[in-house]
Parts: sequence; structure tokens; C-alpha cells
Amino acid sequence: MQSSILAVVLTSLLSVHAAQAQTPASTVGNDVAPSVQIPVAVLADGKPLPPGKYSVRFTAERPGPLPGQPAGAQQRVELLADGKVVAQEIAEVLRDEDLPAEGASSQHVQNGTRVEMLKGGEFLRISFKRDGARYLLYLPIARAEHSEPR
Repeated sequence: MQSSILAVVLTSLLSVHAAQAQTPASTVGNDVAPSVQIPVAVLADGKPLPPGKYSVRFTAERPGPLPGQPAGAQQRVELLADGKVVAQEIAEVLRDEDLPAEGASSQHVQNGTRVEMLKGGEFLRISFKRDGARYLLYLPIARAEHSEPR
């Protein structure tokens, strides 16, 4: 009886491991955030990205932190249109436990997604809050000669 239970458990573990091995190395499972509507043409991955609806997929790649940043302060994300990767960018990661005790930066934000034009109209900020962390993408606004209709 014990040997048959052990065989079932081992078979299940091997099946799970085999399924995980088939997941593309660049992604973290099916780690796709809700869709985001980008209202203006922006530059992403150095290329023009027209206004439209995109999904954001979080990858396992975490570039080394800049001086003064904690480990894991950045994460590569992919922008998808119609299920295809159209650009990759680095998101800034702000963990709730790393927030200062006082000041404007100490405020926790709700889970969800926000798209905001920043002061001066030069950048679009996309903010995702999930699992105790806030992910921030800063995309420069594309000039008219860079934008293409989608």
C-alpha cells in the first residue's frame, strides 16, 4: 500500500516538473498582468509603440540594482499585442516593506493598474500593484514622426 502511494506521489511530482520544464525560460509561468490601454504613441524598447490595448508579462529576468537600490529593484517585462511580444522594458519594483515610514512615498497603493501622463507630458507611467509590490514602467512619448497607426 505504501509503495503504491509513493509511486503515485513520485509520478505526480515528475509530471509537474516536466510541465514546468516546458515553460519558456523568459517568462514566469503565465505571469500576465491585466490589459492596459496606452492612450498615446510611446517609445518602448527604443521602438515606436502605437496607442492601443496591451498585456504586460513579467519575466524572470531581474537586472542588477543601480547603486543605492535594494536587490530586486528592477524586473524585465514584456508588452504583448494580440499575444505577441512587441517590446521589452525594465520596470522599477517598489516593495511595500521597503517603503519609508513617513512621507508621500510611505503610502501604500491599492492592487490594480494605472496609466498616467506625467507632468510636462514627456512620459507615460504605467503602474501595476500586485503581491505586495508596485511595478512602474516609464515610457517616453513618441513624437509624431515615430508614431504609426495600429
